[in-house]
Amino acid sequence: MWGMNEATQSAFGGYSDLESSLPLSNETKAKLIELITAHDTALDWADPGGPSPWSKNDFDKFEVEAHAILKTIQTELGDQFLVWYDPVGTADQG
Repeated sequence: MWGMNEATQSAFGGYSDLESSLPLSNETKAKLIELITAHDTALDWADPGGPSPWSKNDFDKFEVEAHAILKTIQTELGDQFLVWYDPVGTADQG
């Protein structure tokens, strides 16, 4: 999670790891770790400029889970934070 404005960067730094002081539940943090681990498999690390090893189904599943956790994060953090998600990509990129 990245702090995108001066106030957030001052309070939490530019990048907020899951051990930061963001008021997220342990369940949300665990789901984020699961999604981060999955996200890292979307790139072929031996050929980063090549096609993703993920299928369309893999991308679709990730998007559903990412949007679900986004809603959870938005609820847990409340109106003090503007939280959004940039999609990871598509199976045909590469």
